[in-house]
Amino acid sequence: MAIHNSYSVDVAYIDFCKAFDSVCHSKLIRKLESVGIGGKLLSWINDYLSNRTQRVKVGNCFSSLSNVCSGVPQGSVLGPVLFLIYINDLIDVFGNFLSVKLFADDVKVYAVLDSDVKVHLLQEGLSRLKNWSEAWQLDVSIHKCSMLHIGCDVKRTANECHSYTLGGIQLSDVCETTDLGIIIDSKLRFDKHITSMVRKAHIRAALIKRCFKSRDRDLLFRAFVVFVRPLLEYCSSVWNPSYYCDVDKIESVQRRFTKNIGTLSSLTYLERLDVLHAEPLELRRLKCDLTMMFRIIHGYCALDRSSFFTLHNSCTRGNKFKLRKQFSRVNCRLFSFTNRCIDAWNSLSDDVVCAPSVQVFKCRLVRFLLSNGGFTNKF
Repeated sequence: MAIHNSYSVDVAYIDFCKAFDSVCHSKLIRKLESVGIGGKLLSWINDYLSNRTQRVKVGNCFSSLSNVCSGVPQGSVLGPVLFLIYINDLIDVFGNFLSVKLFADDVKVYAVLDSDVKVHLLQEGLSRLKNWSEAWQLDVSIHKCSMLHIGCDVKRTANECHSYTLGGIQLSDVCETTDLGIIIDSKLRFDKHITSMVRKAHIRAALIKRCFKSRDRDLLFRAFVVFVRPLLEYCSSVWNPSYYCDVDKIESVQRRFTKNIGTLSSLTYLERLDVLHAEPLELRRLKCDLTMMFRIIHGYCALDRSSFFTLHNSCTRGNKFKLRKQFSRVNCRLFSFTNRCIDAWNSLSDDVVCAPSVQVFKCRLVRFLLSNGGFTNKF
């Protein structure tokens, strides 16, 4: 939306240094008390963290024992929960003037630069983050931090991007970064992510052909479904492409793999999928998008429907949850999740969009696609 309105977004990606090992036990206990944990439970957690030792094993030899004076036990069930409680109040230091997202020890702070004041507010937020990290003894790993400038204001060029500092050290400007496994670039194109993802998928698919002695087509395709297809579908609602070159690039992984299975090489791609009881990857991504839309519209996930979609209240045809397609000035918004599947959603019947649960919606969607021949005939 910021790019649509000719604004840019500056995003600071912050990473803490050895965050899980740096948690101060006494300060963690203090935070547990502040959220209402006390009595025997607090004493139990305190005992759980105290008097722990560790040593290193190499072969049959062990090092001497070393006391663990900080950190939460990694590999445990309770460890991540304790760390989240420890870091959760970080968002309070930014107030209401900045947007913040946390995932484990990764922090993302960003602001829409609709005025020069936002630049100073973002810098102020970074300064507050540094003060918080020093107070709670979580050191920031400066060399892992970066600043991504998304979009471009009409009043500035790419060479005029603002610089930000953290603890007196300037954050490095990057053209792309990996955000929870997704490569994000300054134009929100996702073509670099798709290229990287497809390359990894081809390598893994080739590895299956080399490592499996069996030539049974069902076994090989099952291996593809388990080890390769998740690479091609992870968070697809974020990056699902609309450019045919990217769609074909992703589809080529499954097309090439199925062509080399048993006696299927003489069949067309759709015929091979029919024999294997599979679907084109593009159709699977569409179903994933529609399922996510259903979750948002009916409140099955913690996302505000009004931030994504607008109901078409005055419609005389279509389903009860028909959506209004918004005007898009730029392609990154036109092809985004909020716009690209509205036509497909509006074509669904009331029986599908009014399903009582997500699982029922998926079943009814499959029946609807079968009865209407699907939404795509590109293969």
